[in-house]
Amino acid sequence: MEQLRTRQLVQIVDLSRQMLELAGALQWDQVTELEAQRKQLVLACFQNPASEQDAEEVGAAIREILQLNEQISELGRDCRAQLGGEIRNHKLRSNAATAYLSNARR
Repeated sequence: MEQLRTRQLVQIVDLSRQMLELAGALQWDQVTELEAQRKQLVLACFQNPASEQDAEEVGAAIREILQLNEQISELGRDCRAQLGGEIRNHKLRSNAATAYLSNARR
C-alpha cells in the first residue's frame, strides 16, 4: 500500500482510539474536536479508491475504525440515558419542592 494512505489509516485508527478513551472519561467536547480532525483525514485518505491489492489492509483498518465507533456510540448512548434520568429526577424534585412550598404558604 502507498505510504501516505498507510500513515493516514494509522492516524485515523489512533484518533479513533483517543476518541474512545476521551468518551470513556466523558470528555465529549474533545471527542468532537478529534472527530473533526478524523473526518478530514478520512476524506483525504479515501479521495482515491484503494487498489485491489490494498483492499485487505484497508478493509482491516475500516473494520477496526467501525468497531471503535460503535464503542464510542455505546458510551454516548449510555451517557445520554444517564443524563436523561438525572434531568427527570431533577424535574421531579423541583416539582415536589414547588408543590410543597405552595402548600406551605396556605
